[in-house]
Amino acid sequence: MSAAEEPARPLLLIPGVCGTILNTRAAGARGEGERAWVSLSGADLRYQKLWGTYDRSSGRVEGLSSDSEEVLVPTNGDASGLYPISILDPDVQYGLPVVHYFDTFVEYLTSKQGYTCGTDLFGFGYDFRQSNSAHVPALLDRLRSMHALTGRRADILSHSMGALVVRSLLIDHAAEFEKLVETWIAVAAPFGGAPGFGSDALLTGVQFAGSLGAYFFVDRGTFRQACVQSPAVYELLPPPHFPYAAPAPELTLWLTTPLPGGGEGAAALPLGAAAQPRTPARQCASEHPPARPRSVRRVAVPSAIHPSMHRPGPEAAAAEAAAGVRTLGPKEAPLASWHEAHEYKFALDQLGGVLQGVLEGNSVSIGGQAVAMPFNPDVWQRAVDSHSAWSACTFPRTSRFYNLYGKGYPTPYSLQYGSWWFPVSELKALPHANASYTYVDGDGTVPTESAMADGFDAVERVGLVGAHRPLISMQSAWDQIMTWIRAGGEPAGGAVGGGFQMVGHP
Repeated sequence: MSAAEEPARPLLLIPGVCGTILNTRAAGARGEGERAWVSLSGADLRYQKLWGTYDRSSGRVEGLSSDSEEVLVPTNGDASGLYPISILDPDVQYGLPVVHYFDTFVEYLTSKQGYTCGTDLFGFGYDFRQSNSAHVPALLDRLRSMHALTGRRADILSHSMGALVVRSLLIDHAAEFEKLVETWIAVAAPFGGAPGFGSDALLTGVQFAGSLGAYFFVDRGTFRQACVQSPAVYELLPPPHFPYAAPAPELTLWLTTPLPGGGEGAAALPLGAAAQPRTPARQCASEHPPARPRSVRRVAVPSAIHPSMHRPGPEAAAAEAAAGVRTLGPKEAPLASWHEAHEYKFALDQLGGVLQGVLEGNSVSIGGQAVAMPFNPDVWQRAVDSHSAWSACTFPRTSRFYNLYGKGYPTPYSLQYGSWWFPVSELKALPHANASYTYVDGDGTVPTESAMADGFDAVERVGLVGAHRPLISMQSAWDQIMTWIRAGGEPAGGAVGGGFQMVGHP
């Protein structure tokens, strides 16, 4: 397709997590307010305006106080919807690649492929803190308006978590999706979750811009306070029963202070789809006794390696003895002084129980007042419901689905905090620790196995060597995307049910 040719269909671009400019303004005020994400000038303080708590009655993340500012996606007078997903901080767009998102692709589409912004090229930004299903009404309105304007079915290009927004639309409005959408191209989609990234975001936060990010961007602790109340981040965890080829990802904790009851309390809220029967290890604590961690181990370490001293109390010692734990202590050691390190392994569907302990007593300061931010089981359940719905998703027969994924990069899979020689002092200290990972192939964020697990009758799946965020800016990716868009027509295959069926070309 050359610049002189008219595109066959309108194209809608949908970003992933953190890929939309978010503004805040006083409740009821006019105008578009002030940018909270991304704003490198005063970034940390501005991002704190996005702190909120999940409200089960509204199904949304709400402000922490009655006078909290409201969050909105700005348009800057651009009806196409491309402004909030192109350059995430327009004030510092030059020389800082981290704030660039869809802008280079939009430039390519308009200058080389004949698209016109607002005529046949559109964007869909959204409040990425909310559950992915919360954006379905707005996305449906956008597709309807595109159809009314052009009279043609649209092509959708989603990046990363944007695929989960599209999947939510497909669940709620399958018939209308088929009427409005010709082609869906999912790029770097976390269909099987992002186990390392999602888990670490909830436990410690994400440090943007590398190790210097805290000095000129958003501190990971600030980001974590938003993550723990964000359904979307929980929805990035792996679905229950995902059929990993490798051993399933897990969380390992090395603690100086043992968990009460041999770790039972930390596994109190395992992730699972409530509609499906499962073993007690994957049930909610509100319905079933808490599950034990997969394994518990205690070892003795010379104090020359770590000077901390700890002896478990009689209740903890009895619980671990009942669990078959062998204690290695000073009598078995050649050195006079030792400390003990306790190892716990959890499946990631038990992460909720760990978070319950980590967030005990957690709070943030709003206007000089402490606001409690404990673990919220409602936000966990929202993610459970989302995974359950997505597992039943099917794709319409007269639409086409393509999958473009990244590979060739070590991608976090299982994660560990502390070690036998340098354990974390206690569970509540986990947010200040750094994770170490085991890795699998992927794009550095989403494992290849996860990105390929769409469960649809894909026309084609193609993997390119590329990292998660830069993948959307690679010329080779653009060439592949345009090949698929030009294909048009009707797919030969039929609708295939959800789950994790692997069909098509890897």
